[in-house]
Amino acid sequence: MLSLTAVTAEPVGARTQTAHEPPQVLTMKPIVVPIVASDRLDGAFRVTVVLAAADEGALARLTQRLPELRATSLGEAIEFSRLHASPQMPVNAVQLRHELATALHDSDVASVLITEVSATA
Repeated sequence: MLSLTAVTAEPVGARTQTAHEPPQVLTMKPIVVPIVASDRLDGAFRVTVVLAAADEGALARLTQRLPELRATSLGEAIEFSRLHASPQMPVNAVQLRHELATALHDSDVASVLITEVSATA
């Protein structure tokens, strides 16, 4: 007879959060910037960013700073579009997330999530 045992691991601090606590997230409106190749408009780059807050207080502070956070995200999206986006290639969401996380690094931001991303002609 074969016996299987499954073991799961939880991150440190995960047990302190109750199962009924809603996630602390701040969803930004979609950001749309042009894809420019040389001297012509080549398409549109779209990204929707969600910030996971450390706690309710952090979520409140992030909500107050939403215009600043959106401006920073917009600048990063423009730069990413200029350097890496093309309608003929898939978007490197891992690289985009890393660049956004670096730009939005803050003690209130637990994580930067990308829920939608596309580069279209």
